Amino acid sequence: MKNKKQLCFALLLTMSSGILMNGCKKAPVSEPETNQAKFTKSVLSSTTTPSFVTNTKNLNIVMFVPTDNPALPDYKTRLTTLFTHFQNWFHTEMLRYGYDKYLGLARVDSTNLIKFIEIPAAGPQADYPYDSSISGSKILNEINAYKATHASEFSNSSHMLILLPQRTDGGGQPFYGLGKNCFALDNANMAVDKIPNPNSNYLGGMLHELGHGLNLPHDHAKYASEEPTLGTSLMGAGNVSFSKGQPTFLTEVDAAILNRNEIFQNPLPIEIPYESATTTINANATFNSTTQAFNLSGSFTSNKEVTDILVYMDPNVNNEGTGVNKDYNAVTWRFTPGIGNTIAGSIPLSELYYKNNEPYELKAKLLLKNGNVITQTYTFSFLNGVPQIGANGSAKFYQNASYGGYGISLPVGQYTTADLISRGISNNDVSSVNVGLGVKVILYDGDNFTGSSIELTSSSTYVSTFNDKASSIKVIAL
Repeated sequence: MKNKKQLCFALLLTMSSGILMNGCKKAPVSEPETNQAKFTKSVLSSTTTPSFVTNTKNLNIVMFVPTDNPALPDYKTRLTTLFTHFQNWFHTEMLRYGYDKYLGLARVDSTNLIKFIEIPAAGPQADYPYDSSISGSKILNEINAYKATHASEFSNSSHMLILLPQRTDGGGQPFYGLGKNCFALDNANMAVDKIPNPNSNYLGGMLHELGHGLNLPHDHAKYASEEPTLGTSLMGAGNVSFSKGQPTFLTEVDAAILNRNEIFQNPLPIEIPYESATTTINANATFNSTTQAFNLSGSFTSNKEVTDILVYMDPNVNNEGTGVNKDYNAVTWRFTPGIGNTIAGSIPLSELYYKNNEPYELKAKLLLKNGNVITQTYTFSFLNGVPQIGANGSAKFYQNASYGGYGISLPVGQYTTADLISRGISNNDVSSVNVGLGVKVILYDGDNFTGSSIELTSSSTYVSTFNDKASSIKVIAL
C-alpha cells in the first residue's frame, strides 16, 4: 500500500469510456446532462425522517468545522437523507451477489436522524488543504484528541467519514481516502434531490471515497459482461457516473469485501475484525489459446478462515506505474476456495480492456472471514496480444529480443556461466526474459554473480542496456 497521494479524479475522467491511502482529486465537470438510463432513486421529502439501518458497529461520521467556515445549518437532516440513500444503494448492489447486508449508520434516538459528531477545528480552513501529508494527519490528530474526552460519541468501529464545509476561500480541501478514514466536503448540493448533477462530481466523489474508507481499492468493470449492462464501477470512474445519474455499480469483488466489513455485520461475528493472519499464497496461471482464457490454480494456507479468493488483473498502461492507487483499470474476479485450500478459476481474455503489449500485475488475494485481505502480487506481460506467462516458479531466457531464438527455462536457483552453458544458454547471449509467476530474476555481467546487474520482476521483451551481457543468473522466489 502506498502512502503517496494519487490525484485520481482527473485520471478517472479519462478512463470512464497497513496506512492505506486512496487519494482521489475532485474534478467538477460541466458537460450537459444526458438522457442515458439513470439509476432509480427515492427522493425523500425534507419533512419526512427517512428510515435507515443501525448495526452493532456503525460508520463514524464527523463534521470537522474550521474556525472561519461554519457548517451549514441543515446538514444533519439533509445528509441523513443522502446517507440513507447511500445505504440503500449499497444494499441493492450487494443483493445482486446474494449479500443481504446494510452499511451501519448510527442513530440519534431523540430525532431519528443519523448521528453526526461535530468537532470544532483548532484552526481556520486554510490550515487544512487538500494535501494529505499536511491535513490528513493533522485532522486525525485533532479528532483523536477530541475522542479521548468524548469517547461515548463514537461508534466502536474502525471506519470514519470526515466532512468539512466546502471552503469559501477558493483553496482545495481534503477529498480522498486515508486508510479506514475518508474525507469529503459538504455543501448545499450534497443532497439526494441534486442527483443527477451535471456540474459537479462531489456527490459521486463522496460515495467513491467512502468506498475507500470501507476497504475498497480501485477497480474497473469487466469489458464484455459488466460495462454494457451495469455501467461504471463505483471504484473506477463511479464518481462521475453516479453524480450524473448514470448506471453505477459495485463489482462482485467489492461486494465480497463489504460483506466481511465490520460495519456491515449484524450481529457482529465472534471473529476479531481485521485480525492479522499467518498465510501463504502459491498461485499459478496459464493461458489456454484454444479457450482464450487464463486458468488460475494453486493453493494457500491460513490460520484464519478464508472465505473468498479475489483476483485483480491490473495493467500498467502508458507507464502509469504499479501498485495500489494505480489500479483504476484493474478487472476483478471472485472465486470460492476449493477443498484442501486450493485455488481454481477461469478468467476470459475477452473481459480485459488492455491486451496488446502491456505489463500486468496479477494480484491474488485471500479475503478472510474477519475482513482482512492478504495479497500476493505476480507479474506477466502481453506481447502482440498474447499473454507471456511463464511456468510458475521459473523464468525463460531467450537468445533474441521479443522472445526469439532459443528459449531455455530455469527454475528457482543460482546459475554460473558454466551452469548456463550446460543448460543451453550461451554466455553473453540473453536478449529477452519471460518471468514466471512467483519469481524475480537478477542478471549479472560477470561470472559467479559479480559485476553490474539488473533485476527483473516482470517479463521483458528486450533487456535493453543488459542485452547480450548476462554471464550468471539468479532466479529468486518471491
